[in-house]
Amino acid sequence: MIFDWLRRRREAQARIDADATAMIAEFGHSAYQVARDRALEQRLHKIIDAERTYEHWDRVRFRVRKRTGRQCADTVTKLLEGP
Repeated sequence: MIFDWLRRRREAQARIDADATAMIAEFGHSAYQVARDRALEQRLHKIIDAERTYEHWDRVRFRVRKRTGRQCADTVTKLLEGP
């Protein structure tokens, strides 16, 4: 039972790593924005992906941020930058 949970967790982490790597390779520094948009679209049911929930894309976004060194901007900066 606990081993099944550990296996699922490792598989989920592997998918997060693979998606983050692919997004960085394809989108470069904008990969963070793309992952954030995908999480929002999944949450709003604009896209349906049974294997990747909005929590998955949130985790991908954080992994991309960690790998690229992107810093979180404050609210004013986000408003000035636009969507």
